[in-house]
Amino acid sequence: MNKNLDSLTEYPFYFLRELLSTVENNPEETLGLHIGEPKNIPPKEALNLLNKHSNLYSKYPTSKGEYFLRESYCNWLKSRFGIKSIDSDKNVLPISGSREGIFSFIQATIDTSKKNPTVIIPNPFYKIYEGAATMADASTYYVNSLEENNFKPNFKDIPENVLKDCQLLILCSPSNPTGYCIDKDEYLYLLNLAERYDFLVCSDECYTDIYESSHASPPGLLESCDITENNSKAVVFHSLSKRSNLAGLRSGFITANESIINDLLLYRTYHGVTLSLPTQMASSWAWDDSSHVEKNRRDYDKKYEIAISALQDVPKIMRPPGGFYIWLKVPSDDQLFAKRLYEESNVIVLPGSYLAVENEGVNPGKGFVRIAIVHETEIIEQALTAVNQTYTKV
Repeated sequence: MNKNLDSLTEYPFYFLRELLSTVENNPEETLGLHIGEPKNIPPKEALNLLNKHSNLYSKYPTSKGEYFLRESYCNWLKSRFGIKSIDSDKNVLPISGSREGIFSFIQATIDTSKKNPTVIIPNPFYKIYEGAATMADASTYYVNSLEENNFKPNFKDIPENVLKDCQLLILCSPSNPTGYCIDKDEYLYLLNLAERYDFLVCSDECYTDIYESSHASPPGLLESCDITENNSKAVVFHSLSKRSNLAGLRSGFITANESIINDLLLYRTYHGVTLSLPTQMASSWAWDDSSHVEKNRRDYDKKYEIAISALQDVPKIMRPPGGFYIWLKVPSDDQLFAKRLYEESNVIVLPGSYLAVENEGVNPGKGFVRIAIVHETEIIEQALTAVNQTYTKV
């Protein structure tokens, strides 16, 4: 077996199960706020297309995807981020959701013939980033996202020797779990670093369409560069999981310069991960349609309004700039808080320390819990009221 498997750590939910395993609650009455899984109903138009074209499941799809789907990617990118030019044959490629896409991209990209290949990631982070770097035989350098910096990753303190070894720098904006959104100046700073030290900036933007509907949309990496340039250092991942409530469809795409797309296409031809033709048809509709996304955004407005109201005893609580989590600072150890909440109310939240590692003497997730604001408003009110009650007791 691959020796790097021994270096993989367990997923955060493994540790959560261990933490709560001694509590005997009725699982049928559990309110789970620990998983970032959309609960809104997927658009019926996309589901109808899956059923209508179900006969096409007999056909092998290509790794590159159909032209109509790649054209939908490009049209959406132009509309969402104001991109003037992008080529559907050269700059986009389907992936089976951003999770699979990012993992396989890192495997295909890391060059182990170079000394100490390094992947830079924010801390706390989505576990896939670290696991993919480990399996690609790369070192991981963590950049803390601390409360005193409004959860902005401290990229300016990365040592020069790390930048020289860096092959990939991974971003997540809006952030999972903090909700922090990277601004255009930060993107430009990182792209300039990438040019200077010759690494790629890989941006996971799967939450980019979830933000307060009365506010401006979060900027994306592509607003700060020209992805059609041969030397572009930007690589961006998008997904239908959150924006369209189609997590089970496993449908997304990557956009990058032509050379990167060609290399990744070759890899994925062997990798064998493709989108079925019915999935491509449903996906094309979802990328082309904006009304269901706007409705989804308004639904999250209501969810957050209820959640914030229920947390009435939490000081300075507010909705984050993007995403669908609350990164709640708790007045005790985050693991003890999560266990007590489960014991008293049968509500599950995820301890923040499970989403981060100790770095520079601190685990930036410690003392926080991640709460997914995804359920219908009645469940959110019940569960967040329980969170508020536990908050006032500890």
